[in-house]
Amino acid sequence: MRRVAVLLCLLMLTPLVSASPDPTVDLTVERRLSNFDIGINGGVVSPSGLTVLIFGHDGFAHVISATDAGDEAGDIILENETTNTLNAASWHPAGKSAMIVGDSGTVLRYNSTNHALGEAEGSSSITTTDFESIQFTPGSSVAYLGTSNGEIRKYYADTFTMIDNSASSRVTDIDCMKNDNICVATTLNDGIAVIDQEDRVTWLTNSRFHTWVGVGCEDATMNSCTGFASGKKVAPVEIDVLDPSKSELGEITGLGQLDGDTIADNSASDSSSIIALGPLGMVRWNQYSEEAFLMFSNNNASEEDILLSGDSYAMAWETSKNNGFLVTSEGRVVSFEPASESDTSEIPMFLLVLVALCVPGVFIGLIYWNSPWLQRLYAKLVGRGKKGA
Repeated sequence: MRRVAVLLCLLMLTPLVSASPDPTVDLTVERRLSNFDIGINGGVVSPSGLTVLIFGHDGFAHVISATDAGDEAGDIILENETTNTLNAASWHPAGKSAMIVGDSGTVLRYNSTNHALGEAEGSSSITTTDFESIQFTPGSSVAYLGTSNGEIRKYYADTFTMIDNSASSRVTDIDCMKNDNICVATTLNDGIAVIDQEDRVTWLTNSRFHTWVGVGCEDATMNSCTGFASGKKVAPVEIDVLDPSKSELGEITGLGQLDGDTIADNSASDSSSIIALGPLGMVRWNQYSEEAFLMFSNNNASEEDILLSGDSYAMAWETSKNNGFLVTSEGRVVSFEPASESDTSEIPMFLLVLVALCVPGVFIGLIYWNSPWLQRLYAKLVGRGKKGA
C-alpha cells in the first residue's frame, strides 16, 4: 500500500511540469472600432511608425494611431471608394502614400497628407483580377502585386505589368529585403518565388510541397528571409544577392507544442516577426536567432475576454519588444505588454500544499523500502499489535 501511496504522490506532482509554453504577454481589450463585425482583413504600419492603415470588407479603410491604438482620438475614417473587399496594402518607402489592393482589380492610393483615398491611375485595365498581396521595394517606387490565381505583376509609373503567370494558386504574401530590391513571394500550392532587381522570377523547386501563408524579411543584416507555412512550419529563404536565381530554401523547422495553426505574419521589432495562429493566438519569431516564443494562446485570450477568443486575427504590431497592439477581424483593438512575473512563474497554492504533503512522505517511503532493518522493525511492531488484539 505504501508503494501505491508513493506512486500516487508522484503522479499528483506531474502536472507541475506544463506541456505547453507560458505566455510572454498580457492582453487588455481596449475598445471596438464598431458595434458590428467589420470584417477587417489586415493593416500596415506607416514608415514613421505613427499610424496604421487598416482595411477589409466592403471597401472598409481606416487609420488609427500606432502608438496609442486604444485612443479613438487618433482615428481617421476614410471615405469608401469601393464596395469590393480590400485584401492587402503597402506603404511607399517615402511614407507619404500607400496602396491598397483588393478584389475585382481594386487598387486604391491613400494620401497621408490630406487623407484622400482614390483609385490608382492605370488600375482600370485590370478589373477582372483579384489582388491578394502587395509590397513596395525599399529603394524605389516599384511595387509587386500578387493575385488569387498566382500571377505576379509589377507596378511602376501608373503601369501594371505581368512578370510571371506560371503559378496557379493564391500569392499569399510578398516581402522585400531591407537593403536590396530583391523580393520573395509565397503561394498556397506553388511554393516560393524570388524576384530580382530586373523583375526576373525564380521559383524554389524544393518549396512546392508546403502551404506557405507568409514571408518576412526582417533582419537587414542577413541575406535571407523567413517563410511561414501551415503546420506551424518556418524555413529560411537564403538569398544569393549576386545571383538571386541561385537562392535556396533552408531547412524547415516545426514550432513544436502550440495550439492552432499558422495563418499569417506581421513585422515585429528587433528583427522579429509576429506569427498569427488560428484560433486566435500569436508567436514571436526572431529571424537572427531562429527562436520562437509563445506570446499568447487562445486560452489566454479567453481568460481576458471570452468573446476575444472567438475573434480572428487581422494584424498586430509592436512598439517595442512584447509591447504593442492587435486588431481582430471583428474590430477589437487589444493592447499587449510583457507578462507579469506572477503570470509566468507563480505556483497555485493548492499545488504548494500538495508538495508539502507529498514530498516528505516520498522521502520517508524511499528510506523505508531501502532499509531491511526498518522493515523488520515494522514487521515486529505490527506482529505485536495483532497478538495484543
